[in-house]
Amino acid sequence: MNRQLSQSRLDSIILFIALILANLRATIFVFLHPDVSVLLGPAWIEIAIWLLLGLAVVYSLARSGTMGEYLSMWRRNWLPALFILLAFLSTLWSMAPLTTLFSSLELLLAAIVASYCGMRLVPEKLMDGLFWFGALMLILSIALVFGAPPTGTMYWPPFNGAWRGVYWHRNHLASVAALLSIVYLCRIYLAVRTRNPSGILDAILYLLTLVILYFARSATGYVVFLVLHGTGMIAWVWLQLEPRLQRRHYIMVLAGAVLVALLVLSNLDLVFGLFGRDTSMTGRTSLWVNLIELAARRPWLGHGFGAVWTLDSFREEIRQLVGWTSQPLIADNGLLDIYLHLGITGLVIFSCMLIVTTIKSLLFGARQKTLAGFFPLMVMVYAFFANITFSLIAETEVFLWFLIIAGLFLVTPNARKAITS
Repeated sequence: MNRQLSQSRLDSIILFIALILANLRATIFVFLHPDVSVLLGPAWIEIAIWLLLGLAVVYSLARSGTMGEYLSMWRRNWLPALFILLAFLSTLWSMAPLTTLFSSLELLLAAIVASYCGMRLVPEKLMDGLFWFGALMLILSIALVFGAPPTGTMYWPPFNGAWRGVYWHRNHLASVAALLSIVYLCRIYLAVRTRNPSGILDAILYLLTLVILYFARSATGYVVFLVLHGTGMIAWVWLQLEPRLQRRHYIMVLAGAVLVALLVLSNLDLVFGLFGRDTSMTGRTSLWVNLIELAARRPWLGHGFGAVWTLDSFREEIRQLVGWTSQPLIADNGLLDIYLHLGITGLVIFSCMLIVTTIKSLLFGARQKTLAGFFPLMVMVYAFFANITFSLIAETEVFLWFLIIAGLFLVTPNARKAITS
């Protein structure tokens, strides 16, 4: 029993440190694109910490005798490995080879740790780790907003006064807060069902996510919040009605979903107007058109993983083409950034990985028949919607990449050691 408790504690520590590290470059405390030419600079120190976490994973696997199972699960989930391999190979043709090497190492080490967490943990334990990470992030963000407003808020037009907390941009803060809100809401539901008084703390943190979402003034955050809560509501309703549902009911629901989608797409001006935006998405459409044209210069293999946005010459070229007053720092679309980095080849591999993980997550939730069982699916919904108007796929952090890999390994059936104590 003591050994099992010690193993569970080690898993929790690895998860918490990994979640902090996966967000590090997206915070105001570290440069978005650290100088990779400095051997003992922030970039390589970050890689060294990831490497230490990776060694802790190897130690834990050897100690528990599950290394064989871990490697077997990687053989079954080979799409992330193929994507990582392509990222490393892109060093050969990258516009910034050393940057691509750094980004690829970060991708690999994060995947090693994330896959271990996915193999070891059940959804409730993953949400526990996000609970503590979120509590720290929310408290620090609010402390910065009120204790150091020039740091915790965006003080330049057109975002004057919008909260960004510990993150470099309000959209990043808002999207993470939206994800945390559904974590806390699921935990509140579980606490009520088990009469666990700890749900009170989840309720307080849930309210803090609402406050942050409101003051971040991010349409991206609002949409992600609504979509995640809608997904959670659909899962909850399905759990109540599943024994009585028949095939015709699913067909009716699917037809209704298609109709709603068509209505939304045919009334985009009205939909965007509800969030105080228009169909140009605050100038993003012009940015995307120009980026697609530039990506077409290297359509199949891209410009090198993680490379283009670290180059001032590339950012300046985009600024002039779009006509912005300041340089863009990301493509504001996760899949478009993948296309820029690794071309059509990388985009196809990554898209297949997303589709496979989403399908496995849906089937996992249906088998588990619990709200927590649908949490990996909620992560995949988050991965899709949060990246429509922002870039959260290994661009300035590896947080979402970490959650996707952890979710993929968590939902892989019949080959997972679940730590439930």
